[in-house]
Amino acid sequence: MDRWLKTGRLETRHDNRDDSTESCSEVPFHQTKNKGNDDRKEKKRKYDSDYLQLGFHFTGDESEPKPLCVICNEVLANSSLKPSLLRRHIETKHPTHKDKPLEYFKRKLADIKKCSLSSFLTSNEDSKMALEASFRVSYRIARSGQAHTIAENLIGPCAKDIAKCMLGEKAAKKIELVPLSNNTVSRRINDLANYVENELLKRIKLNYFAIQLDESTDVTNAAVLLVYVRYLFTNIVQEDVLFAKPLKTYTTGEAIFDMINGYFEKNGISWSYCVGVCTDGAKSMTGKFSGFVARVKKINEKIQWTHCCIHRQALVCKRIPAELSTTLSDAVKIVNFIKSRATNCRLFRTLCEDFGSFHVSLLLHTEVRWLSRGKVLTRLFELKSEVQAFFIDHPFHLSSCISDVLWLQKLAYLADIFL
Repeated sequence: MDRWLKTGRLETRHDNRDDSTESCSEVPFHQTKNKGNDDRKEKKRKYDSDYLQLGFHFTGDESEPKPLCVICNEVLANSSLKPSLLRRHIETKHPTHKDKPLEYFKRKLADIKKCSLSSFLTSNEDSKMALEASFRVSYRIARSGQAHTIAENLIGPCAKDIAKCMLGEKAAKKIELVPLSNNTVSRRINDLANYVENELLKRIKLNYFAIQLDESTDVTNAAVLLVYVRYLFTNIVQEDVLFAKPLKTYTTGEAIFDMINGYFEKNGISWSYCVGVCTDGAKSMTGKFSGFVARVKKINEKIQWTHCCIHRQALVCKRIPAELSTTLSDAVKIVNFIKSRATNCRLFRTLCEDFGSFHVSLLLHTEVRWLSRGKVLTRLFELKSEVQAFFIDHPFHLSSCISDVLWLQKLAYLADIFL
């Protein structure tokens, strides 16, 4: 033993034999140990159709089938695929079924297959409904502009509580199948956006269309190019947003054209089907040589350019008569005096509630959102009595305008023409 521990060899001596006789000295121990194991290979048993008479079918891979009892659905090991072991199972666990005919076990097997198919179809149907529910929730989140985490943190638990209270625990467990994680909702929204874009591209690829575009810089100094498309679909003129993309560097006519032309080439849209382009009067759009319209007409001379009517109205507003311009400026200052101060805004709301007014606040006017001027002036004219009462306790150098009949007439006229 000590010699083996030191050398790892098993040495056998034969004292009464000649040196020429055969001996087995210095035989490595690991060879003597594993010699028999190398010759033996693990044998996989195969299923025989006669085993069904004993109440057993098979499940799993055909190369390594496992016996399945058609009575209790218990799955045994592959080594149990022996008639004796199978017969022992049915005699010990199902003694009342051991003498049943073969037709009985065939009916049991058919029932098992039918139940398995039914559960498979049911699970697929549940998965389809859960997928649809996930898309519907993601669509509503996208429309509301809420954070994607609201689905997992609020909508899902609320839906589960409602289902549990109204429909029971079983319905609440089905709600858990709906995937509503943050990343899932984000993917769903991207899939919806891609689907809408693909449907829109199918409509305009082989149809005549016109585009309307404008570039605007938001409060973060990011220049965004917004492109609308008008086309004929089912004999009805449709209008949709084609895309909105940021201009990373310059906002020149060349940069705008390169972005739109690149989008057209990427999605297989031909300029030959474009019949009209509508832009504002900015130099980057209408420049004779390097403007966007000039570059487009180099590709398709038949494209008609129109000046955006909204932009023309904006230009007209800058050239209104001096009296109306003064009235508009005074109205904006009155609104800003009340609206831009938090205390004045709260006090004016309380005053409107005491008066029983239909509106409880004025609308804030901004130069960027010039289209809201009509609504701003209309709201001011409707609340002129409340504004007049407000200026009794809060003096303002333009408070006398609200009591001036001529000024109110000009205000009413401006509200009418801006709508």
